[in-house]
Amino acid sequence: MLALAAGGPAAARTLAVGPGLEFAAPSGAARAAKDGDIVTIAPGNYFDCAIWSAGHLTIQAARPGVVITDKTCAGKAAFVIDGNGVTVSGLTFQRIRVPDGNGAGIRAEGHDLTVRDSRFINNEVGILDGVRGGSLVITGSTFSANKGGSPEHPLPAVLAGGLDLLRIERSVFEPARGGLHVVSSALRTDLVDDRLSDDGGGMSGPLVSIAGGTVTLTGNTVDLGPGAADRPGAVLVFGDAAAITLRGNTLVEPTGAVPLLRNWTGIDVTADGNDVPANAVAVSDAGSAYHRLRSRAAALRAAAWNAARAARHQVATLARMLKLLP
Repeated sequence: MLALAAGGPAAARTLAVGPGLEFAAPSGAARAAKDGDIVTIAPGNYFDCAIWSAGHLTIQAARPGVVITDKTCAGKAAFVIDGNGVTVSGLTFQRIRVPDGNGAGIRAEGHDLTVRDSRFINNEVGILDGVRGGSLVITGSTFSANKGGSPEHPLPAVLAGGLDLLRIERSVFEPARGGLHVVSSALRTDLVDDRLSDDGGGMSGPLVSIAGGTVTLTGNTVDLGPGAADRPGAVLVFGDAAAITLRGNTLVEPTGAVPLLRNWTGIDVTADGNDVPANAVAVSDAGSAYHRLRSRAAALRAAAWNAARAARHQVATLARMLKLLP
């Protein structure tokens, strides 16, 4: 029995971060952390960054007032999270920038990240998760005044690549300094009970852009106040979508020129119980055929270019085999 106990998993530890504690800064705790540990950070401003390699960590504020600011690791983010199944709770990330213009509060490079009750203020990107597979779940968090990328290619507050699931619930997206709030290419994207606004008109394009998959928008409030820039829709869905559900959302839009959802997928939307201005619409598919035609043409051009490159490679390989080329 003693042998079995010795071979069992180690008990989770609590690592304390803060002035006069076990670790003075999060980076020290990150280097020491093992799978399953709990990292508790005392209030204060930490001019620090960390790479979290262990899995199934909980990284949390001991009390409100924990700010991670002004520093990045690996030219990527304040927190680079390599481990799987990590939870971040109660932290503020601010003023994160890198030369490439995509400095993030959190850069997820492992699977299944959960972010709760955190704030992302004046960064280039709030959360960037380009991992294929797994999930990103954001709950009760705030994103404000973020701006990254370039004027031609602005970056959002939340950028999700080929995940299995992106779910954002009970979160607030205050006006950014440009760009979008959410961009998702996940197989499933759920936005539930969120508030998204651009009441100053400083953002460009839709507030949310979703490339295909299964899309569920429920109980959200989208506020396009006076002066908001023209855009195809508050939310734009395009590409190969499996299903789109739009239920119980509210659009605040004084001109009536912008639909709640612009649907460029070619499939029908299940929509009910949405509150939009009298002169606005909940769903519009205007421009869908043109967009899909352009996308198809671009795909054909890319396929032709790839085929030509492969053919050139095969010809060169054959010529070398026949000693026609050096």
